[in-house]
Amino acid sequence: MALATALTMSACSAGGGEEGKKYTIPDALCGVPMNHELLDAFLPGGDSLSVKASAPNGGTKRCDVTVDGDISLRQTQTWWNNGESASTVAAGYDGMDGGRPTADGRYVYSSAGAVGKTAKSCTSPDHPDQRLFAVIQVFTPDHPATGKMKKLITDYTHALEKSGECR
Repeated sequence: MALATALTMSACSAGGGEEGKKYTIPDALCGVPMNHELLDAFLPGGDSLSVKASAPNGGTKRCDVTVDGDISLRQTQTWWNNGESASTVAAGYDGMDGGRPTADGRYVYSSAGAVGKTAKSCTSPDHPDQRLFAVIQVFTPDHPATGKMKKLITDYTHALEKSGECR
């Protein structure tokens, strides 16, 4: 079942000061609040930004961010078995090769993507015995340093924990 929520934004740049950005970066993507300054580092220059939500299956929600018609970034919320790790989930997504795990193993990140495992308190009656994972994939070239991705996945995972996805 695909949710066809499309949002197009045009205005002056909201972040990073890159001259080629003529769009506004939203403060939320598909209902999840985001720090637009962190997001800005992973988006290319362009005229317009659009956001489209979809749900490819009962345990996954995606949020595609396109700039001038090309997918630049994808956020995914996905439920996996409780015993899975961020590294296991990362292996299922392109661009996660060579990702670095954090000391606690809760996050895996590279310059092109990251996975975050939500806290144990993030539960859902629709997904018993499962944990919610946050996934970010970047599809534009010239990614910034992995440290920025670590900050972005941490911020996104914490926002998911505070969202209606966790009950």
